[in-house]
Amino acid sequence: MSASALAAPAASSRWRIDVLAVMPWVIALIVGIDYFDNALFAFFASYIAGGISATADELVWASSAYALGAVLGILQQHVWVERLGYRRYLALCMFAFAIFGVAAGLCENSVQLMIARGLQGYFVGPMLGACRILVQIGIAPARRAKALRAFMVCIVFGGGLSSIVGAWLVSHFEWRALFFCSAPVAALVGLAALWTLPDIGDVAREERTEPHYVAYVVFALAQAALQVVLTRTHFELFTGSPSLIGLAIAAAAGLGWFVQQQWRHPSPLVRFDALRQTTFQVGLALYVVYYYLSTGYSYLLPRLMEGGLGFTVEDTGYFSGATSLLSATLLFVYLKYASRVTHKKRLIVPGFGIAAAAAWWFAQMSPQVGRLQLAGPLLLRGLMMLFVVLPVANLTFRSFEAEAFAHGYRLKNLVRQLAISFATASAIAIQQHRLALHESRLAEFSSPTNATFTQALDALTHGFVASGHALGEAHAMALVTLQRTFEQQATFMASLDGFQVMAVVALAAGIFAAWQRSID
Repeated sequence: MSASALAAPAASSRWRIDVLAVMPWVIALIVGIDYFDNALFAFFASYIAGGISATADELVWASSAYALGAVLGILQQHVWVERLGYRRYLALCMFAFAIFGVAAGLCENSVQLMIARGLQGYFVGPMLGACRILVQIGIAPARRAKALRAFMVCIVFGGGLSSIVGAWLVSHFEWRALFFCSAPVAALVGLAALWTLPDIGDVAREERTEPHYVAYVVFALAQAALQVVLTRTHFELFTGSPSLIGLAIAAAAGLGWFVQQQWRHPSPLVRFDALRQTTFQVGLALYVVYYYLSTGYSYLLPRLMEGGLGFTVEDTGYFSGATSLLSATLLFVYLKYASRVTHKKRLIVPGFGIAAAAAWWFAQMSPQVGRLQLAGPLLLRGLMMLFVVLPVANLTFRSFEAEAFAHGYRLKNLVRQLAISFATASAIAIQQHRLALHESRLAEFSSPTNATFTQALDALTHGFVASGHALGEAHAMALVTLQRTFEQQATFMASLDGFQVMAVVALAAGIFAAWQRSID
C-alpha cells in the first residue's frame, strides 16, 4: 500500500477533529451576532433615529417590527428545520440577516427601516433557540459542557463589545455603519456553518409537522395588533382610545384561540405543556424581568452619559463597554464555581438586588460626576447576567427531555423577543415623557421675571461681548447657550427618572424571586 493511501485516513480523522472543535464556536458566534445586534440598536437608537429623521414614535415602530418578525420566525423555526436541516437553516438565516442588515443601513426613512428590521428579526430572532437546541441534540454529551461555555462567552462578550464597536463606528463614520458592520461577519459565519455544522434536523415529507396556515395567520394578526397596542399605549391614553381597546380585545381573542388550538393539536407548532410546570412559569417571569432591565439599561445609559453629563459618544461607548467586559471576565469564575451553589435562589435574589442597587446608584448621580463615580454602578450592571440569567436558565430547563427542551426553549425565545420590544418601547416613552415634563418646568424658570435667569443671561452676554461679539449677536449666543444647558439638564433628570423605574422593577423582581419556593 502506498504512503499516500496510508496518510489519507489520518488526514480525514484530523479534519473531523478540527471540525468538531470549531463547530461549538460557530454555533456560539451565531448567537453572539444576535446579542450584538440587539445591544447595538438599543445603545445607539438615538443616532439611528437622527440619521433618518425619525421621531421617538417612529423608532418604536422599528423596534416593534423587529419583535414581530422575530416572533413569527421563531414560530416557523421548526418548519424550516424539518425541510432544510439545522446546517442549511442557520446558514440561510445568517446570509439573510447580512442582506437585510445592508438594506437597513441604506434606509432613508422610518418605513424602510421598519421593513428592514422586521425582516432581520424574522431571520435572526430564532437563532438563540435554534442554536441552543442544536447544542443539546447535535453535540455529544462529553463535548456539550465546552460548547455551552463557548455559547455563554459569545453572549456575554457580544453584548459588551457592541458599545465599543458602535462608538468607534459612529465617531469615525455615520449611523449606517452600525448596520453594515455585522453584515460581513454574519456572511462569514454563515459559510462556516455550512462547513462545520451537522446535517441533522430535516425529515421526510410524510413526517413533517403540519404547516398550520390558519393558526399561523391568526397568530400573526393577533401579534401585530398586540404590538400596536403596546406601542401606542406609551404615547396615548389607552382608556381614551376606542381603537386601542378594540385592538387589545382582538389580540387577546386571537392569541387565546391560538393557544387553545395548539394545546389540543396532536402535532402543534409550539407545545405549551411546559407551562404546567411551576418552575418553568417562574423562570419565564424572571427572564422577562431580566430582558426588560438589560434593554432598559442599554437605552438609558447613553442618554445619561452623553445627553445628561456631556460625554462624547466615544467616551460613552468605550467606558461602558470596558466596564461590561471587565464584569464579563467573572463569567469564567462563575463557570468554575457555580455548580457548588446548589440553591440557585442564593444567586438570583442577590442578582436582582445588584440590579436595583446599580439603578438606584445611577438615579442619585449629580451633574458633576466623572468616570470614577460611574465605574461602580456600571460594574454592578455587568454582573446582572451572571447572577440572574445563567442560574435562571439552569433552573428553568433542567428537568426537560430533548423534545420538551426544544419546544420549551422556543417558547422562552418568543417571550424574550416580546420582552425586549416592550422594554425598548417603554424606555423610549418614559424618557420622552419625563423629558417633556422637565423641559416645561425649566421653561418656566427661563423667564425675564426670574432674577437668577436674568443674571445668568446678562453674565453670558457680557462675556461674549468681551470676546469681541456685537451686543445683539452676544445676546443671541447667550440665549442659545442657556437653551443647551436647559436641554442637558432636562435629559439628565429624565435619565435619572428612568433609572428609578429600573430600580423599582429590579427590587420587585427580587422580592418575587425570594418568595418562590420552586426555584430553591
